[in-house]
This record gives sequence, C-alpha cells and structure tokens, in this order.
Amino acid sequence: MQITGEKALENIAEDTIYYYKDNISDSDHIALDNLFMALDKHINDDTFIHIAGEINGGIDEGGTTLTLETNVVNLPLRYTNQLKKLIWPEKDDNDVNLYMIVENVDVSQSNLKITFVSSVTAYLDDSASVKTKISQWFDEQLANIVAAQSDIEETNESDNKTSDN
Repeated sequence: MQITGEKALENIAEDTIYYYKDNISDSDHIALDNLFMALDKHINDDTFIHIAGEINGGIDEGGTTLTLETNVVNLPLRYTNQLKKLIWPEKDDNDVNLYMIVENVDVSQSNLKITFVSSVTAYLDDSASVKTKISQWFDEQLANIVAAQSDIEETNESDNKTSDN
C-alpha cells in the first residue's frame, strides 16, 4: 500500500488518524485480540492508524503503553513537527508501514522504543505471521521491562540493607 506525500502530510496536519485505545489487564498473557481486531478493520484506511493498549494506566500513569501505528516514517505520529520535515509532499509513492511502539520508563532513556513490523502490503498478504511477530516483540519488551524493574528493586533492597548497617 502506498500513499502520496501530500496525503500523508494532510493526515498528520489535520489529525485525520484513526485512534483506538484499549485497557489491557496486567497478567502473564497480554491479550492483544482487541488491538488486532481494530488493526484488521482499519489497515486499509487511507488515513493512518494509532492503536494503543494500556497496561496499568499506560505510560501517562506509570504503566506501559503498547501501540501499533501506520506511517511512512519510523516516528510516532504525535511527532508532527518532525514528520512534516521528513515527508516530502511531492513524493507520490511512499510505502505505508506498520510500526510497533512500547512506552515505559524502563524501556529506554527516552521511555520509548519503536520498531518496524512490516509494510501494510505484507500485513495484508500474511497477517497471521505479522501478528505472531507483533506478539513476540511485545512479549519480549514486557519481559525486559519486568527484568529492569526487578533489577531496580534488588538494587534498592541492597542499598537499604547497606544503609541499615
């Protein structure tokens, strides 16, 4: 699937983006079914999509936000000023891609990690394998967050024991 630079910039400037948000319960198995249903329903839209699942209130409340977005550039859609500088209006054949984003204070220094999943065309050709890739990547990121939080707790506990002595 392709989009003109002019249409991509119009989507961003006029905020003609399909938004969906779901609360995801914090458990051993993160349910992505609602995100995938919204993705399947809107993947062919000529507007971009922003599909988010929030765990423990999402990044704004100290939790985790898992997001799927379509875009022509590897940047979150909310970075409108940077996107306006990177997308050329005269380019007629921008590939629309699907990106995975995880946001949590323990994921990176910027609290954000974004990764290319596939082109929208590849998703339409084989959505099952792309969904598997998405699920595995989100699982991996959540495991890394849990490990980082455990390391912080262990460090705090050992610091408390040292200061008690």
